[in-house]
Amino acid sequence: MSKNTSNLAFNVAFCGIVSAISVMVMFGSLIPSLAYAVPAVSGILIWTICEQINFKWAMLSYIAVALLSFMLIPEIEANLFLIFFFGYYPTLREILDRIKNKILRFLAKLGIFNIAVVIAYNILVAVLSVEQMLEGLEDFGQYAVFVFWGIGNIAFVVYELCLGIIKEFYIKIIKPKLKVKLK
Repeated sequence: MSKNTSNLAFNVAFCGIVSAISVMVMFGSLIPSLAYAVPAVSGILIWTICEQINFKWAMLSYIAVALLSFMLIPEIEANLFLIFFFGYYPTLREILDRIKNKILRFLAKLGIFNIAVVIAYNILVAVLSVEQMLEGLEDFGQYAVFVFWGIGNIAFVVYELCLGIIKEFYIKIIKPKLKVKLK
């Protein structure tokens, strides 16, 4: 078997395994309190493909996971957040981290998050009633959407910090061990 054929076989196998695990993780969204956390974990798994192989393979896996999750998992919110943000963001973050100016880099990341939230929110409003979406936020009155959005932005900053820590951990501890095991 040639080197290119074995590389292709490894890439397909690795992406298939990680994608299958990502879809299995998405089944955790059937537990209501995990509807936002599960897509975030699934996106981190997809990011490992970018780190291990490259961006193109990670995006192909993201598409596969998004399609399979949309077909298999009935939790609409989790699927939309996987599709519109969490599924691709950890991988896209690699490209955004190349922006030299820290403020511009952070604003680009925050902008992508907010655009994704607005798109996902508008789709959710079209699919679900607004009353269902804002259930439990009645105390905030007419400002409930803005309070929820603000909390989302704070959660994004925390997620961004966690991604940095996870990346360091993966590169320093997991990746060298994987490299040894895969040889």
